[in-house]
Amino acid sequence: MRGKNEQMWVDTYEDEEERMIGLEPLVTVYAGTGAFRTITSDLLAETYLAPRPQTINLNAVLADEAFPWSASMEVAPVETAAAVSAALRSVTLATSGLRPDEIDLACLDPDTRLYRHLAALCDLWRQAPAALAENLQVYTHVLSCTAADALEQLPLVAADLCSFATPIERRLHAHLLAHHGLADEAFRKEWAARRAPLLAGAPEGTSLWRAQQGLTGATIPSGPLDETLAFFALRDEAEEADFAAARTQRLIDQGVSPADIGLLVPDEVGYFAHLRRAFDDAGVPISGLPDQPARRDIAGETLLHLLLCLQAPAPAMALTSLYISPLMPWPAETGLQLSREIMQGRFEPFAARSLTGRAQRFYALVRNPVAQTPAGILQALEQAAQLLTKASEHREDVAAFHSKLAALRAVLSQSNALDWTPLFRLATPTTPKPTPSEAFVEGVSVFTEGAVPWRPARHLIAMGMSGNRWPRSVSASPLFLDGELRLLREKTGLQIETRGDTLARHLEKLRRQFLSASESLTLLRPVFAPNGGRQPAAAALSLVARTVGNGQKRTEDAEALIHDLRSIPRARWPFAHSILQTTTEPQTSALPKDGLLRLGRDLLRRRLADDGRMRPQSPSRLETLLVSPLAWSLSEFRAEPVTWAPDGLNVMVSGTITHDVLEFLFPKDAPLPDHDQIEEAVPELLTLAIRKYAPFLQRSIWAVEREGLQRDIRNAAHVWRDTLEGLGARVIDNEINLRGEALGILLRGRADCLLQIADGSLLVVDHKKSGTAKRRARLEAGWDLQLGLYRAMLMRPEKTGEVLEAALAGSPKIGVAYHLINDQGVLLEGLEPPDGVVTVMTGEISASAMGLLITRLAEVGSGVIRLNSEGDRSFFEKTANLAPYALDASPLVSRFMMPGTETTDSMEGING
Repeated sequence: MRGKNEQMWVDTYEDEEERMIGLEPLVTVYAGTGAFRTITSDLLAETYLAPRPQTINLNAVLADEAFPWSASMEVAPVETAAAVSAALRSVTLATSGLRPDEIDLACLDPDTRLYRHLAALCDLWRQAPAALAENLQVYTHVLSCTAADALEQLPLVAADLCSFATPIERRLHAHLLAHHGLADEAFRKEWAARRAPLLAGAPEGTSLWRAQQGLTGATIPSGPLDETLAFFALRDEAEEADFAAARTQRLIDQGVSPADIGLLVPDEVGYFAHLRRAFDDAGVPISGLPDQPARRDIAGETLLHLLLCLQAPAPAMALTSLYISPLMPWPAETGLQLSREIMQGRFEPFAARSLTGRAQRFYALVRNPVAQTPAGILQALEQAAQLLTKASEHREDVAAFHSKLAALRAVLSQSNALDWTPLFRLATPTTPKPTPSEAFVEGVSVFTEGAVPWRPARHLIAMGMSGNRWPRSVSASPLFLDGELRLLREKTGLQIETRGDTLARHLEKLRRQFLSASESLTLLRPVFAPNGGRQPAAAALSLVARTVGNGQKRTEDAEALIHDLRSIPRARWPFAHSILQTTTEPQTSALPKDGLLRLGRDLLRRRLADDGRMRPQSPSRLETLLVSPLAWSLSEFRAEPVTWAPDGLNVMVSGTITHDVLEFLFPKDAPLPDHDQIEEAVPELLTLAIRKYAPFLQRSIWAVEREGLQRDIRNAAHVWRDTLEGLGARVIDNEINLRGEALGILLRGRADCLLQIADGSLLVVDHKKSGTAKRRARLEAGWDLQLGLYRAMLMRPEKTGEVLEAALAGSPKIGVAYHLINDQGVLLEGLEPPDGVVTVMTGEISASAMGLLITRLAEVGSGVIRLNSEGDRSFFEKTANLAPYALDASPLVSRFMMPGTETTDSMEGING
């Protein structure tokens, strides 16, 4: 039956494994109805009664020590299996009969990497034919069949293939041609007539014509830009979809049929969702847009994250992902709070203290040690399954969890040793792919990047022209270098695609996609990726830009051609628009000229303590205020971002671990350990600290970092022991809480160590996992805030404990010091120690910092937030010698940054 779907001869969305290499699909015609069909592996399987494709546990096969990748399988099984599978596919596509015996290894040097990898792939192919992709297994069967085995005729509409077709595609085409022949001439002419507009392109001499012809390097004279080609920059893919829908609506209003408009879209689910929304809102029919998956695999996600957490030590991101799963036995708000605290470094979150009942039992199950045996893991999984949510809306997901658990139960109950690889493979959530939707001729056509357009368009809107798209970059093969593949081609004639071949094919496909447009091409570039990061323009924009001349030089620069939609007068927007007025109040559209945000309320009293007084500020928070009042204000309003990132050994983590080790190595009111005792105690104390604060460091992959941290702590401990002895000091407390009043506000802090010198004076010490040079420069410049605030709290203390109260009883002299772990330096101020023991700092080490802090406190106390300027980073790094972490605390700080160098002006008078 022919009718509204008569032009649908190619699937609009294909699975990656189903695609071959050539740009022209194999097409047949059904003589009874005249319907054109793409010859897919499914159609061939039905026609030649192919057996069901075999499946195989590729990971288990590749773990065999006979293969050169067995060692890699132990470290990265998923990635290694994927690389080997891709290499095997590229090798098989280069054969003409899908037989490993076609590959002649005799002319290659057996001692080369190329020979070893190719020979291993051939052995894998022979031993495990099921390792081939399912469509290649079908082709293998078809090539072994005779014409009499076909259940129906599949006459082909073309006698030739494109130049990018692989040997196996050519062999399959010849095989089918021998079995079924060519279709009747009338059908072949009709097919050719339908294909012709797809390759016709725009009228000669237009900008679009030059872009189409010159995209792949053809020598085309450049010319001025005309209305057939346009470049626009949008914020992100959501705004691109809105632009495309609005532009389409304008074209329709101008008399263009929706069937004459095409959308060229990246193969990304996000684009499909945004296009569906935008075109539904505009009421414009859209044809060929893949349908979104119905729902994600919540059961698989939860089971995988649970397994990762049971494989002690639990990765932080696995814990956070598990805590926010909809299947957890606690409210969503609790899960968010737990995950937020984990990402802030608290592995024992405060939110966990309020858990009760089933929620508390589930949390304890995940956080307490589990026996790392098949029986222990199975028992934990069974217990977790009984504690999942009872919410009715997730009943199906819980049932799916139990179903997946049954497969794990079968593996664990039969295992003598714990092997995580098959467990992770069974638990890995399925990734539902968009499914093809029925295309119809009356709608706007959607063309995805993986296939050539299925019908021509007068106007084409190409989306996603940023980042690693158009064309997609080609990654190097872990198994074959391009030079090796060229040598292989020379020695054996086996033409495996090199990266250059793949890139050339991608460019030709892009050229054909552009050729489908005859009147206009609109290129849309999203500036921001879905994760919020900026992304560069796609390579295609530069290739198109070189065909545009500006009259002064040969070609135009791509960035000069791209117009930010917001920078164009609304009258020139390529679509109709309206401005929604949400308020009658005048709105400011620019940053305040003086860089001050006036909120009209005391920000220091934003949060009050139980007694009605302002909450105390810590030195670290006040340093944030010093560097960026906006970052400090966002923190006060609890609006700072919490970044989800993998476990990592940063300065904060290593510092916390170091503090813990030194605290237990030098306990209060205890004699100093000798050097032998230090050597013996450090490894055990480090293990305990890692287990408490950074359990991920227990994994073997962190062995180098762990050993380096132990070396630094051991060296620092030896020197610190001698320093304490030289000062005649004793430790009177560790991790001591300090509270006091200064600068008109309450202060709180925690000193790492409080020492009492023989003469009764006190020394407050802060251990820092850093070096001496930068810290000394900061002290000499008067920009150290922390030690100055520690002294201030001790000068006017509040709520002192017994130890501190006794130490302060005689109004002793108070000194402050940094102990720098990385090079074992000690910087002391305020006391006169014996010569040669530590480095004594003189002068006002906090004068500049305190001066600026007083100004900042006065401003935020009056409700004023001073925005940062572009010169702040340089000032704090070079003049104040401190790392301005606050400038990176939130993207809003840089987003609302004032131009110029107002920092210098705001600092005037501080040092004088």
